[in-house]
Amino acid sequence: MDQREMYGELNALLGAIAKALDIEAEQAARAVEQGDIAVEMREDERGERFLSVLYQGRSAKVYQGAIRYAPKA
Repeated sequence: MDQREMYGELNALLGAIAKALDIEAEQAARAVEQGDIAVEMREDERGERFLSVLYQGRSAKVYQGAIRYAPKA
C-alpha cells in the first residue's frame, strides 16, 4: 500500500467514525489524536469484525459499509 492509498483509507476511517458519532471529521481526527475517542477492534457473535468507538458517552460499532448503534436505554 502506498502513502496516498493509506492516507485515503485513514480519511475514510475517520469519516466513518465521525459519522457514527455525529461529529465533524476534523473534530474526530483531533479527538483520536488526543486519545479522547476510544477505538477497539472487536468481533461480534457472528464472527464479523468491527471497530467499537466511544466518545463523550456515545458509542457505535463501525463495520465495513455499516454503522450500528447501541440501543437507547
